[in-house]
Amino acid sequence: EITPTLDYLKERAAVGRSYSPSFGGGTCDVEFEALTGYSMEHLPAGSKPYQQHVTHTMFSLPNYLKEQGYSTLAIHGYYRKYWNRDKAYPHLGIDRFISAENFMNPERKRSFYWRGGLISDAEVGGKIIEEFERRDKSKPSFFHVVTMQNHSSYSEKNYPSEELVGILEAPESLSAETISQLRDFATGIHQADAMLGNLVEYFSQVEEPTILVFWGDHYNTVGKGYELYEKTGYIEKGNTKSPMLHGTPLVIWSNYSDQAVDLGTIGAYNISPVMMDLYGLEKPLFFDFLLKEMSFYRARTRGVTIGPDGSYSEE
Repeated sequence: EITPTLDYLKERAAVGRSYSPSFGGGTCDVEFEALTGYSMEHLPAGSKPYQQHVTHTMFSLPNYLKEQGYSTLAIHGYYRKYWNRDKAYPHLGIDRFISAENFMNPERKRSFYWRGGLISDAEVGGKIIEEFERRDKSKPSFFHVVTMQNHSSYSEKNYPSEELVGILEAPESLSAETISQLRDFATGIHQADAMLGNLVEYFSQVEEPTILVFWGDHYNTVGKGYELYEKTGYIEKGNTKSPMLHGTPLVIWSNYSDQAVDLGTIGAYNISPVMMDLYGLEKPLFFDFLLKEMSFYRARTRGVTIGPDGSYSEE
């Protein structure tokens, strides 16, 4: 079973899909949308917000929460300079930034393509708990966390055989290379799901009201081109602009509510407004505007519109 935690939470949390402006790269685009409520629709094609736009203090969820007395922290399992995060995060209201340079002898995975391996999701999950226990208890806390373990490139050689997810059945036309990469990718998904499970188990025992928001930043190519998506029927052959390649799983869970909510598909820039609305948190007026906008369209980014009924168009 690849995602037992996700399956378990479908009956106990708000679950849906985050519509990503990116495919195959561009994590900072998705981070920017989720942290600010601003859509990439309004930035020039090819621009990267952390490099060209977030060059001064601007509205964001962490900046808003700082005004409410929160402490703010970012954790990333890679190096701080990538996507200019070390410069952009302070403008978005992040007080502290823990990156790969700050982990002491961390567990690493997937060393075949990545020399020395990548910091594991389990290690990042442990860091979240460690920092929560070290927090200033006189303030509420906001953590923004980016994991790295399941980054492309993929090959089953990245894991020892005993860790690899097995493929029980596949279309005959699916190449051995694609199946090899899929085993790597699926193993990373399985271990990311396990990290989420550990966090849910830990924070279920915490008295302080806590919300976890968990989602994928974007899909990647796995194997030869789009073969995996086409030959499994996920997209029609040649439809490489399919919106199906942009809707990643989204979970919003709290330790004080077990109500199941079907979120449908929402823009990554609507994640924060929807989360605050779900739990009755005091919102900035801009987020109230975005929530009202959702009755007309649930996402608009990079030329694609998601309608209230989940339909896709370019209008």
